[in-house]
Amino acid sequence: MSYTDQDRTLAFAGIYQAARQVHDLAAQGKRHDPYFEVSLNSLLITDPDNTLDVFGGELEKLRLGLETMVTQMLGSNRNLYITQYALGMVILAKKLLADSERLNRISEVMETARRQKTHFGELNQQVIETFSRAYKENISNLNPRIMIKGMPVYLQDEANAARIRALLLAGIRAAILWYQTGGTRWQLIWKRRVYLKTAQQLLNQLPSKPLFSPQ
Repeated sequence: MSYTDQDRTLAFAGIYQAARQVHDLAAQGKRHDPYFEVSLNSLLITDPDNTLDVFGGELEKLRLGLETMVTQMLGSNRNLYITQYALGMVILAKKLLADSERLNRISEVMETARRQKTHFGELNQQVIETFSRAYKENISNLNPRIMIKGMPVYLQDEANAARIRALLLAGIRAAILWYQTGGTRWQLIWKRRVYLKTAQQLLNQLPSKPLFSPQ
């Protein structure tokens, strides 16, 4: 299958969508529940028909990621923590792609999460804890470690910490997708304007008012 700049932009928006949510949860305790579900559901989609299907098949479901991507790439109101999280996800995804044993272990845990979601019919806390465990046991010890900056009241809350780890896993999954669609770290330098223009064009296809709002 051949991929386009739009495919790579969608995948990278998935990275930014996860990174933005990690930051907002850690720094403010702010939740973006619909986008949270989109990010976590992407972990259970293994045979999509196209890139957008990984994120629910609707462009609206990547609005938060596209908006964050444009803001970060333009440099206006850029948040360095979000940039660090996104870059960390990209680096760790590359390491995982070279470690089939670790990937297989994560896949086994994802099967457990899939069964739990089928049983409960939704992404409840038990499923989130399973995603969190997959990250904690298989990725958190890889270097460079993604160091989360935030308020202790949010970082020390176990349920919130599990959400953050689950989102880190989802961001890494999006980064793997980005590599699979032909993304390279050199492109982040030489094709930065292409990514930015494509993200802006995709945002222009959406209605001005978001369908989702943070909780």
